[in-house]
Amino acid sequence: MRLLRVASIALLNLAAVGSAFSQVQKQTQPLGMVAKAVKAQVGSADLSEGATVFSGDYLSTGDGGSLLVRFGTLSLELEPNSAAHVYRAPYGVVAELDRGTAVYSTPGNQQNLVIVASDVRVTPELTLSDLGSVSIDNPCNVTVHSQRGQANVSTGTESKLVEEGKAYRVTAENEVSYREYVSPDTNDYHSYHAHKPCAPVKMAKGKPPVAAGQSRFLLVTAVVAGAATGIAVWKAYESASRP
Repeated sequence: MRLLRVASIALLNLAAVGSAFSQVQKQTQPLGMVAKAVKAQVGSADLSEGATVFSGDYLSTGDGGSLLVRFGTLSLELEPNSAAHVYRAPYGVVAELDRGTAVYSTPGNQQNLVIVASDVRVTPELTLSDLGSVSIDNPCNVTVHSQRGQANVSTGTESKLVEEGKAYRVTAENEVSYREYVSPDTNDYHSYHAHKPCAPVKMAKGKPPVAAGQSRFLLVTAVVAGAATGIAVWKAYESASRP
């Protein structure tokens, strides 16, 4: 009986070591590659074209900078003065936008690129070729523009399907203050940051304020500058994917 007990403990320890080794392997495997870098950094180090990106990396751009990263068939571009953490996910990649604007493109297959900004989560439609952008206007307001395809957007208990050619200003339920950065898909993700409720009343482009209990999604006009950048990303993706 004692021998059986010792053997069981040994097997459990071996399984734990194997699981830990598997996690280390995933963290050290390349997640993506830099296709374009202008005034861009990973952490505090400068980035250049061809550099490797890993899960958990903090990517940023300076004044007049831009950064295009390809994760297989997925693409993420950070516009000037933008920053995001990127993480490996079972479905592809999840990016946590810290500031600025991120432009995404997905080909419409088994891989997807999800963007989290404040407490707003943007999930491109998996069955479509998607192209869009997510911008943090301020800690409580996020703009989501779906140029091609469509995206499911959620904040708190409310969600909306943003259709092709439309842009919405989304009032976040909470302003997020980070204590530590982890993947938004982590089970205890919310224990790594603090929440401060956003005011329920907002004014947008001279329109009446949004009263408490009304929708957090306000239809706005698409931004031309964002559209131009998105088209460039889409063309770059198409060129890379052609034989």
